[in-house]
Formats: sequence, C-alpha cells, structure tokens
Amino acid sequence: MVNMTFARALGSGSGGSAVPGVLAVLACPPAVCPHLEFGVSSVLSAAVSLTWTPQPSAPGMLYAALEWRAGPGTAGRLASRLRGLGVVSFEVVEGPSAGVDSERFSFTPDLGLHRAAIAANGDVVVGEAALRALMTRTAPDTVVRGLGKLLGTAWDDALEPLRRGAHGAPVSLLRRTG
Repeated sequence: MVNMTFARALGSGSGGSAVPGVLAVLACPPAVCPHLEFGVSSVLSAAVSLTWTPQPSAPGMLYAALEWRAGPGTAGRLASRLRGLGVVSFEVVEGPSAGVDSERFSFTPDLGLHRAAIAANGDVVVGEAALRALMTRTAPDTVVRGLGKLLGTAWDDALEPLRRGAHGAPVSLLRRTG
C-alpha cells in the first residue's frame, strides 16, 4: 500500500523544470541526523534543517519529513545518498515531470532499496516488460512472489508501522532549491 499522503502532497507536477517531492525519514538514530541533513542539503543545494520527532514505532529512533521542489531526478539522488547511511529507513517520492511518471524510492536496512513508478492515484505501476520477463522466467507457482517484489510489498510491510507512528509529525517545507 502506497502512502497516499505522499501522492496527495505531490499533486499533478509542475509546468516548469522543478518537480515536487517528499522525503520521509521514517526511522533514524539521533547520532545520524546531522549526517542525514548534510546529505540532503548537499543533494538539494540548499541548507536543510529538519524537525525531528520521536518515532513511537521504533523506540530510540527519530522521524522527520521534508517537502521540496527541485529538478527531475532529485528523488533518485536523495535515495542514493541516504541509502549510504545504512541505518536509516526512508521513503522519497518525486512528482511527475515531462514524459516521466512519479516515482517512489523505499529503503530499509534489511531490505535495501526499492524503486517504483507511481500513478496519479498513488498506485505502483509495473511496466509490461517487467511483467513479461517475470512470466517467462518464473515458474507459475512463484509468479505471486515475483509480483510482490515488483510491487514492493515487503518494503510496504516493513515501513507501514513507521508510517503510522509518524502520523501527525511536522513536515519541513523547502520552497527553493538549486
């Protein structure tokens, strides 16, 4: 299940070169918070100071969220930078740009990184080529597991308790970047 808050926050994209995005740091150890903020600031080319709140679903961890507008591909650069921290669970979603669907990157230390295209209603979109490859390379009894992987089901299962625990936490807004 995709967090619909992200889909609503992204709206329908923008007419200019900047696209909207949302970063949700769902679980971060306090000692890593300054490193994470530095990494986000570096990617967005703007000073970022997040509002951290306790993550009730993961005692000892903190939660923060950031809405941003930046050039296409920023979500991928953020995901790449943050996964290098290793101990942080996060999601980063980027709205659509000319000829490109919205996309969501989900990361947990146990599962690693998952990328999915996202439809306007928040559904994960799986392309025809990926489905055909799954059907031709996979025994019929394992197609369901393969579809679960394409849809990011394990990531949603792992991140959903953290999403619920962060409900109502403040979101930082970054209006200008790059």
